[in-house]
Amino acid sequence: MTAEEIPQFPIFMKALVGKGDFKILVLSVIEQRPMHGYEITKVIQEQSNGCYRPSAGSVYPALQTLLRKGMVKVSSEERRKVYQITPAGKRSLQDKHAEIHSFIESFKKSMGPERAALMDEMGKTWKLLAVAGKNITPEQAKELAKVMSDARERILRILSE
Repeated sequence: MTAEEIPQFPIFMKALVGKGDFKILVLSVIEQRPMHGYEITKVIQEQSNGCYRPSAGSVYPALQTLLRKGMVKVSSEERRKVYQITPAGKRSLQDKHAEIHSFIESFKKSMGPERAALMDEMGKTWKLLAVAGKNITPEQAKELAKVMSDARERILRILSE
């Protein structure tokens, strides 16, 4: 399973990142292609629709552990270390595929398709705002704040029915 196969739900990302699971998530991202730590952070952030961005304080220790266990190897390109999955890392990831797939299926089933779609829409909205954030004008920010306030009030009405 590659990181692209992980559902795009923010709650899933938070639930997946338990003890030891974060290293598997990092390994699945590196399986896509060799990349440096910052790229790994960005891929995880993109795949969670901007709702989960691991810190360097979690990515680099995970990479060091994976390196120590022989699951990744490192090379230098310009001034950055680029990490690549090793055959041992691929075997480890394959061993976890059934466990990860079972967790994903259980998560989807427990959430239900309607709530999963809701989480997906929330993630897409968050990602849109996160990506556009630096370019939002003060006028747009005021208008968007009003839209969000109106949406929150409408959501509250729906939930209280």
